[in-house]
Amino acid sequence: MSTIRDEWGENSPLGRLWAMVTALAEERGRELSVEFVCAVAAERFGTAGFCLVVTGTTGVAKLRSTGGELGRRIPEIEATVGEGPVGDALDLACPAVVPDLDAAQALRKWPLFAPLAVEAGARACFGFPLVVGVVRVGVLVLLHGTPIAPEPAVLREALLFADLVLAMLLGEQVAAGSTVPGPAEDEFPLASPAVHQATGMVAVQLNTDPDTAFARLRARAFADGRRLSDVAADVVARRMRFVPDPYIG
Repeated sequence: MSTIRDEWGENSPLGRLWAMVTALAEERGRELSVEFVCAVAAERFGTAGFCLVVTGTTGVAKLRSTGGELGRRIPEIEATVGEGPVGDALDLACPAVVPDLDAAQALRKWPLFAPLAVEAGARACFGFPLVVGVVRVGVLVLLHGTPIAPEPAVLREALLFADLVLAMLLGEQVAAGSTVPGPAEDEFPLASPAVHQATGMVAVQLNTDPDTAFARLRARAFADGRRLSDVAADVVARRMRFVPDPYIG
C-alpha cells in the first residue's frame, strides 16, 4: 500500500493519515488492513459502533466489517425497513450526517429506521460514501450512543478515513486482479448467510422471485418487531413457513 503515500505525498493530509495508522498498526502488532483502519476511525471519533458496507456492480450491499453491537444491529435494521444511512449515502454519493436520530428532522428523513435505531441505542450516525466517479464502492458508517454535532475539522478527518478505506479497497481489487469491489451479484442487501438461505426457502414456498421473497421476509420481521436474522433463523429451522397471500402473492 505504499502507493497511497506515493500518490498523495507524505505531507498531504491523506499521506499523514496513512503514516499514522501504519505506525499505530506496528505499535500494536496488528495487520494493516481495511478492518484495522475502520476500527481506528471508530476509536478516534469515540463511536459506539461502526460498519463498513461494500457493493458490487449491481449496487447490492454486503457487510464487510462491523464494530460493537450497534455496528451489527444498525445494518440489520436498515435491511429490514429499507431506509437508512447506507442507502442514502450510496444513492446520493454524499455523506448522510444525522446528529440526532430522535430529532424531528431525522424522523421525517427515516420514519421507519430512526425510531428503531434509537430503540437499539443509536442516537447519531454518519455515513460516508466510498465513491470513485460514478462507481459506488461502499459506505463507512460511524455510530454514536448520544446526540453529537461534530466540528467541521472532525468531519474532514472522518472523510479522510473514508478516502483511505476506499484506496485500500481498490488496492485489494487491483492486487487480486479484479476491477469489481464487493460481493457477488446473487448476495442480498446487508444480509447474513441465514437470511440468504431463508430468502431462497421463502421464494420456493411462495413460488416467487428472490426479490419478492426478501421483501416478504423483511415485512414479516418489521410487522412482528423482530430482527431479520431471527425471522430467517425460524424459516431455516422450519419453525416458520410463508404461504401465498391472495392480495400480495
